[in-house]
Amino acid sequence: MRFSLIKREPSFFFENMHEDLQRFLKDTFGDIEPSSSNVPFERTFRPAVEVRETKDEYKIDVELAGVKKEDIDVSLTPESITICAESKFEKTDNSKDVKYSEFRYGKFTRTIPLDTAVNLENSECEFKDGILHVVLKKNEPKKEDVKKIEVK
Repeated sequence: MRFSLIKREPSFFFENMHEDLQRFLKDTFGDIEPSSSNVPFERTFRPAVEVRETKDEYKIDVELAGVKKEDIDVSLTPESITICAESKFEKTDNSKDVKYSEFRYGKFTRTIPLDTAVNLENSECEFKDGILHVVLKKNEPKKEDVKKIEVK
């Protein structure tokens, strides 16, 4: 029996290590990126979002536990919705005693594109029990005139 040696570069074994590490960190901790702020424990975060679509409307729920109502900003265009929020780290006398925290603090912005144009006037938004509930009514489809083309 004869064996042949395959010559490989040393970097061959480490080619995907960076991608594997990034995937592991994302699966373990979510989409957390360091913040440019000097406030301890403050990070940007990406909360869970659920988008449901029916014939007449979009229903969007965003998980914003620990965020105050006044720290939420919702902007709407006919083609997209942008949600911005901030969860602030409140400094107290006991803050220096925090050794480990899985709470997420920081700002986030999320723009969700919409397949169908929505009515800007008939949209509703409610923040209850740490969940932002948004209901966007779709625009009525325009009835286009049928134009016949003569076949020559």
